[in-house]
Amino acid sequence: MTRYVLIALLAGLAAPQPTLASTLTAQEVQREMLNKTIVTHRFGMRVTMRYRPGGVVSARALLGSVDGTWRARGNQICSTFPRGPAKGTSCVSFQRLGDKRYISSEGVRFRVVD
Repeated sequence: MTRYVLIALLAGLAAPQPTLASTLTAQEVQREMLNKTIVTHRFGMRVTMRYRPGGVVSARALLGSVDGTWRARGNQICSTFPRGPAKGTSCVSFQRLGDKRYISSEGVRFRVVD
């Protein structure tokens, strides 16, 4: 039994370790996400979002849709929605998890599909 535990530990040490993700700059966020469809799951449903030039952000879900505004503030993107579950202003930063996959500073995982 101890031998199997040791083998498992060694296998874990030999496995490639993920690199620490760094926070994307506002320019990287805009280059990788602006005018692209973003898909996540929030509040138990699929949500799509799109950040557009000029500071408009739209969110679509099964229960409806809402348009709001966005702006860059340092390395954060601040979105403001007038109503809905995400009503108000929220400022988040992003880290890349892999190819077209990201996580926000609020822990929301999402992907860019186009």
